[in-house]
Amino acid sequence: MNRRNAILAISALPLLSATARAAAVGDVIALPPVTLIDGTVLKPEHWKGKVLIVQRFATWCPFCKVQNPKLEKLLKANKGKGLEVLALSIDKNAAEVPKYMQQHGYTFNAAMMTPEWQRVLGDVKGLPVIWVIGRDGKVKQVESGELLDEDVAELARWL
Repeated sequence: MNRRNAILAISALPLLSATARAAAVGDVIALPPVTLIDGTVLKPEHWKGKVLIVQRFATWCPFCKVQNPKLEKLLKANKGKGLEVLALSIDKNAAEVPKYMQQHGYTFNAAMMTPEWQRVLGDVKGLPVIWVIGRDGKVKQVESGELLDEDVAELARWL
C-alpha cells in the first residue's frame, strides 16, 4: 500500500467507527434514564413491556414539524396498546422545546438529547430520525428523514 492509500485508509477510520456505533435493527438497547422537559425523570423500567418510538428532532426542523403531528396521532390511537413516544431534541436552546410542545399540543414525551442517549443511539446525521424499540428491547426499525402518513401509521405493526 502506498503512502497516499494508507493516509486515506486511516482518515476513514473515524467515519467507520461512527457508522458502526449507530443503533441498528436487531441491536439490544440498554435505555438510559431520561429527564423530560417538565423535569420528570423516567427510569429504564418505565419502558419495559412497551414499544418505544424514539425520535431525534429539533424545533426548527421543517421535516420534524410535518412528522410530529403524525406521531401524535399514532400515539393517541395506540397508547392503550403499550405504545410510547420519546422525542429527543437537539436544539441548542432547551427553553424552545417546552414552548414548541405546548404550542402544538403534543402529548408525547420530550427531552433534550444527552450524551448517554447519544451513546446508545449512535452518531447519526439528519433529522428526523426514528428508532422503534420493541417490547424485547431490540431495535425493530430505523428511519431517517420525514415519513409519509402511511409510513408512520405502519409503525404500529410492532405493537
